[in-house]
Amino acid sequence: MRQIRAELATLNRPLTWAVIAAAGVFCVLLAIGGASNARQGMLGSGRQPASCAVLKLQAGPDCDHVQAVQRERMAAERANSTAEATATAAQLDPVAAGAEAAGLMASLPGVIALALLAGGHVGGEWSGRTLKNLLIQNGRRWRILAAKLVSLWLAAVAATCVCWACLAVAGPVIRRADHLPDPHQSTGAALAWASSHIGRSLLVLAAFAAIGLLAGVITRGTIGTAAATTGAVIAMLIAATLPGLGRWTPATWVQGWMGFAVGQGSVTTLPDNFWSRFISSGGAPPSHEVGLVGVLALLFTCALTSMWVFQRMDVTG
Repeated sequence: MRQIRAELATLNRPLTWAVIAAAGVFCVLLAIGGASNARQGMLGSGRQPASCAVLKLQAGPDCDHVQAVQRERMAAERANSTAEATATAAQLDPVAAGAEAAGLMASLPGVIALALLAGGHVGGEWSGRTLKNLLIQNGRRWRILAAKLVSLWLAAVAATCVCWACLAVAGPVIRRADHLPDPHQSTGAALAWASSHIGRSLLVLAAFAAIGLLAGVITRGTIGTAAATTGAVIAMLIAATLPGLGRWTPATWVQGWMGFAVGQGSVTTLPDNFWSRFISSGGAPPSHEVGLVGVLALLFTCALTSMWVFQRMDVTG
């Protein structure tokens, strides 16, 4: 615990607070854009069928038939737009907003945040030449890496909580400003929705932190750590698009564990993740169970490899 407290004290730097603040701002800006899109969708669905003159038809059965078809199509569009607006309003509920925050942090925004944090917190030990002093104070290398992994994870959890708090405050205001329909969502349902996503995101954030830890140990630099962490996750997403391989890659394990929609199904008025839209929609994603095993394997593989490399590393230079 003493080592973890020391690492958390080290994380108390402008970079960490800037990353966490940026996560909160990003969530609010995304909510503003999503609510605006939902409102525009509702306004755009209020059109009326074209007149017979516009259709260049004589008044009569033919024109009536065309207008009836248009009315049916427009009614379907209105129902779809209203459903999307209602879903957006539900996501902006102060309690349910936890699910939105968790989904965003357990996808690419969270990866970028952790890449920046890992660059300063892990790779920075080599760039700043402070690693030898750290080893003098605590010679057990595994404890140092374990503390860095836990502190990175806690920083990511803090960013998720800040995102949730920002949405909880701004969400109702945004919903009223854009006149979105009331989702009539109970607090119990919102809490169950949020707690499920947040609970699952904790494991994904730990896996992302382990990737950042491994990148820091291998590249031994601030910029290298941030670039390698981001690059590794992008490579995971690219691998998930390969025929026959996609279902067995870390990217689809994350998708299966988090329950993200398949492919373009995740592209909604207010997306709850920036992950599965980059994965081929061919076939169903892995189940929660398969995703759980895969994400755990990713976490332990990266963490143990980091320990193995760090134990054999010469840090005297």
